Amino acid sequence: KILRILEDVSLFSDLTEGELLLLEPLGSVIEGRAGDVLIQEGKVVPNLFILLAGEASIKKKRPDGRQVEVATVGKNDLLGELTFLKMPPASASVEATTRFKALVLSQKDLHAVLRRHPVLGSKIYRKFARVLCRRLAKMTAQFAASVPPPKYL
Repeated sequence: KILRILEDVSLFSDLTEGELLLLEPLGSVIEGRAGDVLIQEGKVVPNLFILLAGEASIKKKRPDGRQVEVATVGKNDLLGELTFLKMPPASASVEATTRFKALVLSQKDLHAVLRRHPVLGSKIYRKFARVLCRRLAKMTAQFAASVPPPKYL
């Protein structure tokens, strides 16, 4: 069952069947409902999540303590990749906004597999870089759109 899910996830589309078989034992599937928190800002994130169905909101605390939504995510989106790459506490929270299903991969176990299989590691890290670049470009465009035009005298 996990192998079929891995085959259908775009993050793993470049992997061979042998590479997918290395990842299969690391995965499990969870289901939840709106309001469930997958990642909590400031906490250690032990898992990566890939949404298989449903949507979630990425929220960040402002200096005044209020949480604001900074992005939404949906099917095939990767969650927890920043902590996977750097291992700090989470920089934002992720809360489901609908019923969801997610593939869960242990970060610790995935790091171990990628250390033992550097070609697989290279493929996964390249995909993570693409995800992060796409998100950065989207957030940059959103920021630019939100900046008011300069006022001329």
